[in-house]
Amino acid sequence: DGWGFQDTHETLNTFIWGPDGWLYGCHGVFTHSRVGKPGAPEKDRQGVNAAIWRYHPTRHTFEVFAHGTSNPWGVDFNDRAQAFLTSCVIPHLYHIIQGARYERQGGVHFNPYTYDDIKTIADHRHYIGATPHSGNGKSDEAGGGHAHAGAMIYLGGAWPNIYRDRIFMNNIHGQRLNVDILKQKGSGYVGSHSPDFLLTGDKASQILNLRYGPDGQAWMIDWYDMQACHLTDPGKHDRSNGRIYKIAYGDLKPASVSLHKATDVELVNHVLNPNDWYVRHSRRILQERSAAGKVSDEAIALLKKMVKEQADETRRLRAAWALAAMEKFDAGTCEGMLVDKNEYVRGWGIQLGLDSQLATSAVRPSQLAKMAATEKSQVTRLYLASAAQRIPAAMRWDIVQNLLTNAADASDHNLPLMVWYAAEPLVDVDAERALAIGLSASSTIPAVRNNMLRRIGATNNEQSLAILVRGLAKADNEELQAAFLEAIRVSMAGRRKVDPPKEWEQVYAKLSKGSNAIQALAQSLGVTFGNEMALASVRKVVVTNEATNEARAAGIATLLAAKDPKLAPVLQALLADKGLRATAIAGLAQYSDPKTSSAILSIYPDLPQNEKRAALSTLASRSEYAIPMLQAIDAKKIAATDLTADLVRQLEYLKNDQVKSLVEKNWGTVRESPAEKTKLIEEYKALVLSTKEPKPDVSLGRAVFAKTCQQCHVLFATGGRIGPELTGSNRANLDYMLSNIVDPSSVMAKEYQPTILNCDGRIVTGIVKAEDSKSVTIQKVDAVEVVPLDEIEDRKSSDKSMMPEDQLKLFSKHEIRSLIAYLGNDRQVPLLATTVNAPEFFNGKDLTYWRGNEKLWSVEQGEIVGKTTWLAKNEFLISDYSASDFHLKLEVKLVSNQGNSGIQFRSQQTEEGILGYQADIGEGWWGKLYEEEGRALLWDKSGEAHVRLGEWNVYEVKAQGSKIQTWINGKACVDLDDPKGAKRGIIAFQLHSGGKTEVRFRNLELKILE
Repeated sequence: DGWGFQDTHETLNTFIWGPDGWLYGCHGVFTHSRVGKPGAPEKDRQGVNAAIWRYHPTRHTFEVFAHGTSNPWGVDFNDRAQAFLTSCVIPHLYHIIQGARYERQGGVHFNPYTYDDIKTIADHRHYIGATPHSGNGKSDEAGGGHAHAGAMIYLGGAWPNIYRDRIFMNNIHGQRLNVDILKQKGSGYVGSHSPDFLLTGDKASQILNLRYGPDGQAWMIDWYDMQACHLTDPGKHDRSNGRIYKIAYGDLKPASVSLHKATDVELVNHVLNPNDWYVRHSRRILQERSAAGKVSDEAIALLKKMVKEQADETRRLRAAWALAAMEKFDAGTCEGMLVDKNEYVRGWGIQLGLDSQLATSAVRPSQLAKMAATEKSQVTRLYLASAAQRIPAAMRWDIVQNLLTNAADASDHNLPLMVWYAAEPLVDVDAERALAIGLSASSTIPAVRNNMLRRIGATNNEQSLAILVRGLAKADNEELQAAFLEAIRVSMAGRRKVDPPKEWEQVYAKLSKGSNAIQALAQSLGVTFGNEMALASVRKVVVTNEATNEARAAGIATLLAAKDPKLAPVLQALLADKGLRATAIAGLAQYSDPKTSSAILSIYPDLPQNEKRAALSTLASRSEYAIPMLQAIDAKKIAATDLTADLVRQLEYLKNDQVKSLVEKNWGTVRESPAEKTKLIEEYKALVLSTKEPKPDVSLGRAVFAKTCQQCHVLFATGGRIGPELTGSNRANLDYMLSNIVDPSSVMAKEYQPTILNCDGRIVTGIVKAEDSKSVTIQKVDAVEVVPLDEIEDRKSSDKSMMPEDQLKLFSKHEIRSLIAYLGNDRQVPLLATTVNAPEFFNGKDLTYWRGNEKLWSVEQGEIVGKTTWLAKNEFLISDYSASDFHLKLEVKLVSNQGNSGIQFRSQQTEEGILGYQADIGEGWWGKLYEEEGRALLWDKSGEAHVRLGEWNVYEVKAQGSKIQTWINGKACVDLDDPKGAKRGIIAFQLHSGGKTEVRFRNLELKILE
């Protein structure tokens, strides 16, 4: 009837009549659109920016049903009309709840107080590649690919019952239909992988949607096109090949159906039909007849009787939905559903009661509050939390209060956030009372308590800050004090100095007697409040070696937030401290100081890769820092390839002629014309397809990706979320990939449009994540920064991607071919160890770049620890790194010299475990060389005489060419020339099968040998 979206970037996918008579649809764009009738004023249009929406065909009402997700391409309802959505790019499966806010690919939620959103219900991915060693040819078994379209929950009645209530979806790059099993858990569901239902074996196949028909068989649409993703040239799509298929089980029995000729009562009786095609279409026709005033009283009475008397709750629900679609759902029917024995019927009674003008008397706030106090089911409590959002804030106090009494809900997938979304507006009604409600959740759903404290502080007025400080004064335990302090800290983010409430000094005196952690938090706030004593205390912590690195880093963050004018020289001095160097490098970007560039450049050659990245980011932030850095590149003191693409783009934003000249000299001139870019794409394409070049090395390609693209893009669950995730993109299409690399700005989506801030000569570039009256929060490549608005001299949006054009120009031909091969790979691969990334082999903090059983392997105080009381088979902690020629040096302690362990190298993961060299550790085995799952013992001479049993021992492994050598505590052990052995492979640590073992590794140093 003329409704439409006011945006040329709309992505509208999948329309379906909902059980309640509304039309449901997906909106897949992150930009702010306004929805309404043509010509309607802005105030009468509803905002939407990625959502599931619904439209009522007789009331002519449009509303957002739930916010979020990304590229939602399919929605359907199960037997109890729970909505499920499949999406592209981000994780693929969501249980859609009215009023919920879901994980987004990009952009921000309309409501700035969302704080967190609901994540996928899938317990899996439809690709193997999240880990580099788990593929082993099983990618097909896992489901084929990451991107999805279409959704059908089969309720057709003709297929075997095992398929009923399972969700079918197209896997775009896997050319197949995936199936997920929907299992109820708590208030919602978990989606688990079922074997794939259908394989096409045709890379042009792009199944978009499927639906079952009146015979219970399913029809599917196949787009059939090699181009699977968006293209700037629509002419490249093949429009001649679309197909429609029918999928049938058993003997085909064509159905000839004319439901429009059926009587009202005949249509009502289809409520009992096991094929939901009849249920849905009968309901639609009854809705049309009711809108025309032509439905019989007999039909209405029969539906009401079914709601009361049908034994199967799915049939009771269908009768209620039909009444709702016909606008005949009344208070009596609603009251009966609210006391029904089934949790879903009670829940739907709440939702339909609020939807229906005839039933609102049955769902008064007081009635819902009573239900919230007594309801035993998490499913029904979820409906209550959803309903509370639809009731005026001033009338929902008791509902929210009663929903916060169930401690079991704290671990539920949906309820903590759904209750929070209902509770959040209460702050604007009465902040003191909202605080009391939040504190009441401390022992039941603490996440709501923490969000409430943060929300009160976010109102940015003196009264809210005073409320929090008075609440802090009454806090009687450190856990609650920490929650208050963190909320106050977050509320003041982006404000260098704030006048304290009058109660602060007394509260500060009390907190200063608390634990070290509480004192540190209080001092941090004290600095922002301008307390000189707190400022002096924090400065002392930063410069003293007595405090831990964590405490000193927190102190630096506090002083940076206050922009302490005395901090720059301190940070320059800390460049000599390995534990705080990265923090100091990043912090120096905030200060214009003539000594900074030379101080950073003097240590640059000795920095590990992650700190080199931070150093270049700081140096690229100001012209006076950028010029010495570019001069060092020009003098070959820094490799031009160290300067990643996003930093080149940031240097352009400095608008400095000398910077521009040096960039062009060392990086090159960007090709601007379409003809030049088209030619360059063809040149790269010819290089990639060449059969004369050495074979691409996908592990090298991953190393190149890690150095360049990974700062901004996620691939196989690893990377930064600045730009779009690449896992589900059309990476196998060479033309698509090269066009995005050579000319990224031409396909840049609005949600990835960078913002450029000029802050006193410093350029800050990134994606705006949040903004309020005091500050803007911007996601940079290497960090999130909160920038005070009063420090921003100039602000503009860029029409260019953060990724510059033609960033491949500095790589060798082999690196380019290897990177493209890696980007097009269908699974993760090991990361080739290089001189650049070797220092990140183990970061000393966690198991980044390592994979193993978390119950057996952990990190404690910078040590990798493996512990077991008994193992039936060998277990391994496997590094992502694959190394050829290297020298590995580490310290190992086999506690009590009990059990057996080993260092795997040049190894491969197999179905049975690990195949490859093992430098042995254990009584009777120290210093020997074994080939696990292979040739067994290769060097049988013991090195046990060199071992300090039960203590730390230095173990060295050197592999170069065919020669393998090891040392224990400097004493030679293995010295083997093994031409038959593997020349490259992964590194891993072993816990051997058998009895109790505790092994510890520390001070790992991996050196790559040229």
